[in-house]
Formats: sequence, structure tokens, C-alpha cells
Amino acid sequence: MLNQRILEKLVNFTDEEIANLNGRKTVDKSIFINESSNIVDGDKLVFNDQQLAVRKHARFMDYPKHKHNYIELIYVYSGQSTHIIGERKIKIGKNELLLLNQKIEHAVEYCGEEDILFNFIIKPDFLEFLCTMIKNENQVLNFIFDALYSYKNAGEYLIFKPQNGELIRSYIESIITKLYEPQLNNELELKLLVGLLLCELMNHPEDIEAEQSNSPDKLVISLILKYIVSHYRDGTLDELSNQIHIPNYQLCKIIKKQTGRTFVELIQNERIQVVAKLLKTTEMPVADIMTEIGYENTTYFYHLFKKFYNQTPREYRRTNSMAK
Repeated sequence: MLNQRILEKLVNFTDEEIANLNGRKTVDKSIFINESSNIVDGDKLVFNDQQLAVRKHARFMDYPKHKHNYIELIYVYSGQSTHIIGERKIKIGKNELLLLNQKIEHAVEYCGEEDILFNFIIKPDFLEFLCTMIKNENQVLNFIFDALYSYKNAGEYLIFKPQNGELIRSYIESIITKLYEPQLNNELELKLLVGLLLCELMNHPEDIEAEQSNSPDKLVISLILKYIVSHYRDGTLDELSNQIHIPNYQLCKIIKKQTGRTFVELIQNERIQVVAKLLKTTEMPVADIMTEIGYENTTYFYHLFKKFYNQTPREYRRTNSMAK
């Protein structure tokens, strides 16, 4: 149960909401990639190299169609919220949630005084660890894997209508408390709570309504992507074929159709992303990182990294390092 101080903050108008009430007709473009873009930039919402943020949705404004370069989870604390996705008008009510991938375009209709929403801005790095820890197949995990690792331009969403939402609401209220009354270790506790929230959603597939393709190829690609994330160092097409009992030639066709890339390109992409993460978050020498990830040819490694990031590994570390 939220304390009275926080409840008052929830209903009090923010500066942005006051501007909306005073007749502002356009959205704040400072959080978009640029003035002409309709893509909201997660780096302008998640500060100090954090992996996630939680924001109260600003009421009293119709938000036009837009996309995000992050995964968004929307929770309705009170009232309701209406979203327009394609030709569909989707209403989510109290205690319900909407999970959107980065490729979907949606609009949000006017929220009144009683409509209290929270937007979870979730960057891919936060979800990668969660994905590697969970082994069981489920719809939420497959959705996240597709959002993180699929290269097709498919917009997808999940709606959660919890039949018994007490535990979910308790996690949400703990998250809101961390948001409004931060304490020591606040960022770590916030990550743990969001992780627990997502795990609880995964535990109840019966509460999910999906706008998501469940074709046989789509299900296979989730298995392929999980294999690549776990075996980027030494994975082979032959080993993958043996694990999921699909011939090599058929795997190649599915991978190309679903991602637009080859198996080797997916492995390379995952390797380079792991290299970039180690450069940002550790002080490991570049040579050790190269060996750890599975590269033996130094010239090839430097060429490939520069192709991806337009910088050498050392230049990338200088401009992006989070290591102390």
C-alpha cells in the first residue's frame, strides 16, 4: 500500500501536465531522436548509463503516433488508457499492462485526472541477462527475445489482464515507492523489482492477449536466437541443427526469412555486441576480450569492430566506458 505522501504526488499535476492543461498542443520533442523524428529516444529518458527508468505518464494530452528505440511496459495504476495500434483501438484498465516492442507504432489518447499510468523504459541490456537465466519456453520470453535479437521490422505487443493481480500490484507499488522516495541501493532494488515483475507476468500465460505471430518459423527463430546468445563464442550451424532437429538448409532459409541475415552474421553481431559491453563495463585488456569472445585473428577483429561501430575498440572504450 502506498503511503499518503506518494498518493498525493500521484494525483498532483506535474509541470508537463500543467502545460497541457494550459493549452499546449504539441508533445515535448526534446525526448525524441531529433525534431523531425517520431522515435522517442531511450537515452534521453534513462540517465547515467542506467538500464531502465520508470515515469508517470503525463495526462491531459493526445499523444500522436510514435515509436521507441527501447521496450516499453505500460501499467495502469488507476482509471484507464486507450492506445491506437494500426487500425485497432486498445483499452487497458486498472491493474492491466501493455508491453510494446521497439518496432511498433502507437498513439495514446487523452488521459484524464483519474487516469494514472506508469511507463517503464527498458533498455535491451537489462533484458539480456533475464533471458539467459530463464530456460522454459513462454510467450513473454519469446516476445523479449524477438524484440532484442530479431532484425525484422515487425511491430508486436502483449496485453496482460491479470486475474489475480495482488502480487503484481505489490511489485508495482514497491517500484513506485523507489521512484518517489529513493534510498541507498535504489537502482539495484529497482532492477530486482522489475525483474520480479516480468517473471510474474511470465508465470501466467493465461492472462496474456497477444498481437504476435506464432507461425512455426517464428517459434523456431526464437530457439535459434536463444542458441546464438548462449553459444556466440563457438556455436555452429551443425550443432544447432542437431539440437533442434531441423536440417541445416532449412535452418538457413528460416534464419534468412525471419531476420534478413545469415547464421554467421547473427553470430558475428552477437559477438561484437558482447565485446562492446565488455569494453564499456570492464577494464579487461582488448587482447583478452578478443580471446574471451573467440577471435584469434587480431586484424580481422579490429576490422570487424570498426565496421560495426566506426571506431577502434580503444576509441570506443574511451568514449563509452562505464568502468570505474
